[in-house]
Amino acid sequence: MVDPTPMIGASAIPLGVRDTLKPFGKGIDLAILKRGAKDYLDFLDATKEAFFAYLYHRTGSLKAAQEVLSEVYVDSLSKSMSFWRLGSLTFRSLIDAADKALHNKDTVAADIDTVFLEHLPWLSAEERSSASSLHDALWTLPVQAQRILILSLFLGLAPNRIADALGKEAANIENEMQTATELFLSRWQPSVSLKSKLHELIFLPSLDINYETTLRFHVVEKYTALRFRRAQWVILGGLFAVLSNVIVASVLAVAVVTQPPTSVRGTQRQLASMDALLLQRQIAMQTTQQSLSVSFRETQRIVAHEIAHDFTTLGLAVALESLMEQQSQEAEVNRLLDILKSAQVAVTPSIHPVVAMQRESVKYVVRALLGWSQI
Repeated sequence: MVDPTPMIGASAIPLGVRDTLKPFGKGIDLAILKRGAKDYLDFLDATKEAFFAYLYHRTGSLKAAQEVLSEVYVDSLSKSMSFWRLGSLTFRSLIDAADKALHNKDTVAADIDTVFLEHLPWLSAEERSSASSLHDALWTLPVQAQRILILSLFLGLAPNRIADALGKEAANIENEMQTATELFLSRWQPSVSLKSKLHELIFLPSLDINYETTLRFHVVEKYTALRFRRAQWVILGGLFAVLSNVIVASVLAVAVVTQPPTSVRGTQRQLASMDALLLQRQIAMQTTQQSLSVSFRETQRIVAHEIAHDFTTLGLAVALESLMEQQSQEAEVNRLLDILKSAQVAVTPSIHPVVAMQRESVKYVVRALLGWSQI
């Protein structure tokens, strides 16, 4: 635990003078931190005194500062060991974590009168009375102003070391310090004599050796647990990766054995589609050729029919003309025969023999004519 007695007491030597060789503002790289607990313990040693003093002046209670100190160091270690966390761990990250933790903390049980004022024996009674309201005025300021005033007035850090601790430029720290001091004095309104002694109010409560040993033990224990959990996750991740690869390889092997690859199946589908298309085109060409052949044969038949029809028509015309001519000749012959018959009746008694001879001659001539016409 923290020992607030004057035996161990608080140091009135500013950190800017006493701890110039402790660069707690530079922090520790998280990649290095994950290799071993010693690096984190070195970071703890470089920052614990300034961080504990900061926590005391933010809470006004040694007990609250002790609780927040352990909580922040252990939580910061847990977050720093995360797989996905990169960057570095700095004093600024501790202060940020402390401000978040203090947001829900009860700071009513303050020990300003018994701890802070008791370690400022050079103050007069009037000055001690004015100093008793110092932290009440401090806690009404914005958090950023509280940070700068605590690090400068109560821890005695120079502007350049405050800039390193907060990750800012020294010139900006000086401007913010002036503004914060003016706002603080307007709300505190100390006595004239105490106002001139602001830089004599440095107070750094010391850590008890038992509490520090316990804190280091908790840190090492937490680090070991985190490393073991990290190793478990790595092993589980490796097993999961191996099993996943085995399962994927098995599924791929079954797919290859039981069915052709997707690319081969796609190629086969494309070839089948092309074959079907070619077959359809061949069928269409054959159908077209058959249609053309049928049309050609039908055309030949129609032409032959027309030629035969033309020949038939020509034959009938010639035959009709011959028949009409024959009928005309037969009519003429019959007329002649009728004339002959009339003449025969008239001259039969006298010229019967002559007529008979002429008749026979006429018949011969008629037969001859008929025979010639038939030929």
